[in-house]
Amino acid sequence: MNRQDPVSDEALIEAIQKGDRNAAAWLYNRHVDRIHRICYRIVLDPSQVQDCVQEVWLKVFRKLGRFRCDKSFAAWLNTVTANTAIDYYRKLVRHRNHINGGGIHPGTVATNENPGNRQLDSALIQERIRDALETISVNQRTAFVLRYYEEMPISEIAQTLGCAEGAVRTHIRRALLALRAKLAGKIDV
Repeated sequence: MNRQDPVSDEALIEAIQKGDRNAAAWLYNRHVDRIHRICYRIVLDPSQVQDCVQEVWLKVFRKLGRFRCDKSFAAWLNTVTANTAIDYYRKLVRHRNHINGGGIHPGTVATNENPGNRQLDSALIQERIRDALETISVNQRTAFVLRYYEEMPISEIAQTLGCAEGAVRTHIRRALLALRAKLAGKIDV
């Protein structure tokens, strides 16, 4: 499913509210990839992403009966996703801190012994970016992810995070400064 589907989200929601399971599957398939990307980039633990995505969809389908179609479903879904991923990440950190007395320890990626292997280079770069993202606050990371990975406008990010547009700009600016400092000299471009 994609945005060019002839059936709108609103029509699918109305069908779901009337008990149509096929409409629920269509809605899920239309948005699941974006939800997965957002959760992955906020939670930062590949082994936990699917659980976070499932938690998002559980919340969405539980609350869908009260959803008003006069609002944008995509914006509402982004809000539910971002807030769920932030909460999930915070619980994950608390749990890991409780268990082992430390923070989340990033996995390692094998170093590139073959300079011609671009796929491994790309994986190493992505791992370093992920590790750098892990060091910034969850609000900064969320604003950064929504802006630069999901290409959301500042106004929609502000609505998603429930804060002013100026606060979103501040989160993004601080994230960029922190990421530049963390990645300086670590990635050859």
